[in-house]
Amino acid sequence: MSVVITGIGAVTPAGTGLDPLWEGAREGVAHVTAIDRFDASAYACPAAGQAGFDADAELPSRFVKRTDRFTHLAVHAVRQALEEAGVAIGTDVTPERTGVMVGNILGGWEFAERELRNLWTDGPRAVSPYQATAWFPAAPQGNICIDQGVKGPARTFVADRASGAYALIGGAEALLRDRADVVIAGGVEAPLSPYGWLCLETSGLGAKARGTLAPDELYRPFDAGHGGSVFGEGAVFLILERREHAERRGATILGELAGWGVSTDGYMPYYTVEPTGQVLGRAMRTAVDRAGVSGEDLGAVFAHGSAIPFEDVTEGYALHEAFGPTAAHVPVTVPKSGFGHLLGAAAPADVALALRGMREETVPATVNLDRPAPGIDLDLVRGEARPAPGWEHTLVVSRGLGGVNACLVLRR
Repeated sequence: MSVVITGIGAVTPAGTGLDPLWEGAREGVAHVTAIDRFDASAYACPAAGQAGFDADAELPSRFVKRTDRFTHLAVHAVRQALEEAGVAIGTDVTPERTGVMVGNILGGWEFAERELRNLWTDGPRAVSPYQATAWFPAAPQGNICIDQGVKGPARTFVADRASGAYALIGGAEALLRDRADVVIAGGVEAPLSPYGWLCLETSGLGAKARGTLAPDELYRPFDAGHGGSVFGEGAVFLILERREHAERRGATILGELAGWGVSTDGYMPYYTVEPTGQVLGRAMRTAVDRAGVSGEDLGAVFAHGSAIPFEDVTEGYALHEAFGPTAAHVPVTVPKSGFGHLLGAAAPADVALALRGMREETVPATVNLDRPAPGIDLDLVRGEARPAPGWEHTLVVSRGLGGVNACLVLRR
């Protein structure tokens, strides 16, 4: 029994849909810009991946007013994914046999921050009655279920930057345990509010403006000048089904979620990672073992690539821990450096790009990777996209604060 992907929806800094995201990644186009959503001049990182999505033009005004931007992004991406999959809930699958799994970290701070300002300036009666339901991380999950009439298993995963990967794993396991026939799974993040951005800044994970580097040059995974992530907003959702269910309804199969593995570093202090890479490497091995493949079968690794120096180095250690000498010869890429680290949506975005890359037999390059950092013994794809004839399997790596690790193996 296998889990396949039949639809993808995306709203990202590259645009709406997978096509602009893929084309930007393939061509090495940077979609990170100076923040224009608010005055970011006092922040250490004044750059972000900003989605140009206009919720007022795409969604009912009443819905927009009572929900946060992260819900807007998620609902729109899910509609795209279902359309591509050709799934009509209530016709092709019952509402009770449809699930929703969402990865998110920050919740809806654009809405929450506005209402907190109302509280402190005009008092409690000035606060929106929708504050309680608009901001919390499970808001997209609930609104997706309402929008699509879903009545099956639904969960929200909050596991820092691994949240989206955990949502995909949760969806796959719900299918394999026969709790659903179709699962909508992915992640969303909309961190672009003054307070939300401050939370990211104080986490120590973000890049800092420095020297003559332009906004789109700050995110530098595995580069000698790496200094943290540049974050972005977006939503990426996939439609997951058991293969026999997808084939029975004549769906186009985009790829298979063939394996996954998780682990936890259990290492202090919590804001760093286990320094040898052994624990992350175990999650990688578990994923490839479950998929029935080995390191030699991998056509590419879509690395987490946070550009935090100790995370980059230990991710390299983990690949060598998992695959031995083979690790030095597997192409490794971090296309998210071109559009921003999407946090809860980062792993789903990598999965979407890897599926398209395998179809087109092209590995996108890592933007801003000019000179590999010391201690990185990997075959880094940089400069331009690399042809990959016969590319059949991809490892997607995701990790979060507290040592939360989640790895996925995709099969073409």
